[in-house]
Amino acid sequence: MGIIIRQSLKASLSNYIGVIIGFASLIYFFPKFFTPSELGAVRLLIELGAIIGAFGLFGTTYSINRFFPYFKNPPYHNGFFFWVFSIPLLGFAIISFNYFFFEYDFIKLFKSKDAHLIEQIYPMLIFLILGVMGQTVLESASANHGRIAVPNFLREILIRAILLASAGLFYLRYISFDMACWFVAIAYLLAFLGNLLYLRTLTPINLKPDFNFLKENPSIKKDGIQFTAWLFISSAAALFISKIDFIMISTTKSLSDTAIYSIGFYIAVLIEIPKRNISQIATPIIAEHAKNKNLTALSTLYKQMSNTQFLIGSLLFLLLWTNADTLFDFMPNGEFYRSGKAVIFIIGSGKVLEMIFAPVSPIINNSPFYFWNFITAIIAIISAVSLNYWLIPIYGINGAAAATLITSFVMYGLSALIVQIYWKINPFHKTQLISLALLIMGIGISTIPLDVLGNFWGNSLKTIAIIILFIMAIYKTSVSPEVKNGLQNFV
Repeated sequence: MGIIIRQSLKASLSNYIGVIIGFASLIYFFPKFFTPSELGAVRLLIELGAIIGAFGLFGTTYSINRFFPYFKNPPYHNGFFFWVFSIPLLGFAIISFNYFFFEYDFIKLFKSKDAHLIEQIYPMLIFLILGVMGQTVLESASANHGRIAVPNFLREILIRAILLASAGLFYLRYISFDMACWFVAIAYLLAFLGNLLYLRTLTPINLKPDFNFLKENPSIKKDGIQFTAWLFISSAAALFISKIDFIMISTTKSLSDTAIYSIGFYIAVLIEIPKRNISQIATPIIAEHAKNKNLTALSTLYKQMSNTQFLIGSLLFLLLWTNADTLFDFMPNGEFYRSGKAVIFIIGSGKVLEMIFAPVSPIINNSPFYFWNFITAIIAIISAVSLNYWLIPIYGINGAAAATLITSFVMYGLSALIVQIYWKINPFHKTQLISLALLIMGIGISTIPLDVLGNFWGNSLKTIAIIILFIMAIYKTSVSPEVKNGLQNFV
């Protein structure tokens, strides 16, 4: 766990600078620079790029994490990079074919009043998909070499800075809305190129396949085909589940509703930032433990990651929820977007839950029973589509948030149960009761009525009280030695 904390801290600078840029963009600049419908169109463009790109990857990122330890043999790693690039290239070719032949049917899915915006964002979608796919694959390859700082910089800072700059140029009427959307695709393509150049500094990228290695290791070839096939479906399904709410809101409601939902959703998603850092470094280590069947080390890592992420996630959730009204007060057109406040609480609760179970996905992916991911993904898709179809017409965007929360509980709960059945390990530890108590007390503090002081000062006092409560618990109890050591090292 020590190397994970150290590598995560190194990546945190880029992440939190990116958070500042992204947070400022989300809370102030984008609502000021775009109309709600335009903002909804931009968010939909990005979400579509992510979900379609995931299908095109055919599970490659998971295959990189699982099989790199088997191919690892510097400098050329037995032709590993041939497979890393050829499989996504095939996926992109299939996507491109469908992209050009089904444009009309795609646009028909959306409300007629938003059709003109959908037509505007469609041309740049295919370039965005290419950038997302390349960036994702190369980030995974860099993580397997123990390096995530530069990829994080490109994802968290470069892309967000370009998006903010393009939005500002659009607001000042230097560029059109179409051009602003083109800049979205360009940002991801530049991140793709930057990751490629960086990976070349870590290892030679040899695109020549080594078929002799596969002949000498037939079990790797067989397992690789099966694993990639199963994980293609389950990984794409997992991303589909996380984005179906955006798509169904856009098709059944309006792009303005998509904008409101996206504001609340992405405020809540800030909770995930520590999980992303930790998971990037932890996944290759989990793969190594799983390969060696070192269940003792895997169980220890599982519990440590869950404890650490639950504690950090609870604190971030409380800070965001406590200051939600302050954020909407500060936001241009904030009263319009305030209708998404409940989304912050519902999605935030789901993200805290995910922090507990976050290690379960890479554990299953790198285990002999990885095929169960397909089963849980199918169940989760049925849950997500059914719940969104049922709840959105009744509760609108809050219904979409509730559907996402329930689906997350179903998916992660089933996955944790599978790991418990097969390997007899679970994420639970008695110190999590302390984190749960802190979360409950923090919610209580956030509800204290201090309206007489105004949202800003009242919420600031409650925020200070929550931070003091957590710091005291970290230093006076055994809630998370890893977080305590991390804080001391940071100081």
